[in-house]
Formats: sequence, C-alpha cells, structure tokens
Amino acid sequence: VTNPETGEVQALLGGRDPRFAGYNRALDAVRQVGSIIKPAVYLTALERPSQYTLTTFIKDEPFSVKTGDGQVWRPQNYERDSHGTIFLYQGLAHSYNLSTARLGLDLGVPEVLKTIERLGVSRSLPPYPSTLLGAGALTPMEVATMYQTLANGGFNTPLRSIRSVLASDGEPLKRYPFQIQQRFDPGAIYLTQYAMQRVVREG
Repeated sequence: VTNPETGEVQALLGGRDPRFAGYNRALDAVRQVGSIIKPAVYLTALERPSQYTLTTFIKDEPFSVKTGDGQVWRPQNYERDSHGTIFLYQGLAHSYNLSTARLGLDLGVPEVLKTIERLGVSRSLPPYPSTLLGAGALTPMEVATMYQTLANGGFNTPLRSIRSVLASDGEPLKRYPFQIQQRFDPGAIYLTQYAMQRVVREG
C-alpha cells in the first residue's frame, strides 16, 4: 500500500508469516505480470492525440506475427473469440489481447517499453510482441512503482519506506527529501485512468 502523492510505502506484506525473515514475495518474487502491463500500451497511444483518442477505432481480430527466431506468434483473447472493430478504450476496459497486441505492434514494442520505463520500472523487459500482453516478469514492488505514476497524474515519485533517520535523542541524522518528476502529459494520463475505470463499469 503506497501513498500516490508522496510515494511513501504505508504497508508491505511479504508472506503469510510476518515474522519470517527470509524470502519476501513483495520485494523478491519476480512473476509474469499479464494484463497488468496493458495500461502502458494504451498510454503510449494516448500520448499521440493526433493519431489516437479513446474513441479511435481499432481491430480486435486474429493475426499472427513471425518473430526473429522464426517462430509464429498468434495471440488469442481469453475466451478465444474476437470482437471486430471496437473503440480504443474498449480494448483496455475488456482486456482484449488481440486489439492490445495489434495496437502495441502499430506503436512499436520499443516505444511501449520506453513508456514502462518512464512509469518507473528499471528492470529490462524482453523486446518481444508477447511482452505487450504481460510475458515480462516484475515484482509486486515494481508493479506498485509503475501504477504509482499512473495514480499520481503522470508524476513519478520513487517509492520509499524511510522518511528520516534519527539519533537516540530524536535529532535527525539524515533526511530523505520528497522527490517528484513529471514524466507524462496529464491529459494522456487522465484518459488512461478513464479507460481503466471502465474496467469496473463494463469490463
């Protein structure tokens, strides 16, 4: 649990036993993120308002891509169906794989990876089409960092769990000042947030 405005970690649970001092799943468990990555694809598109809006038509139809190693990648929607031509926001609201992957490939996988990095993720993700649908792996802390920037209107505030260090008499030895950096246009973030809210309303 983090404060969207300050980046302060307010709660962190690493496993079932809070007294266990070993493997901390919140910090150390690197797992495929799946659809959690999709807002980055749509944010990349919405940063190009001359090309994409929430009501731009995109296709949610089957396709295949030949990868660099000669393999053929054929993404599928969760229910193995397709929905034809849809509004851009519907691709995120309903978490459609086909339209998201098509959009990400049109934008370029490297461009989406740059967006993920600007959201605050420092870990390198593989530059493959499947990464657009969450084949890359992150820790829960890294995902929280990414969503922190989305929640804070495009302002990146690095997560921190220490505000200051005090001596035994209460005098501060070191302070960790609040850091903030604008990484995205607030308009593009607002539109992405709106599409994410539609997940709850109709997705």
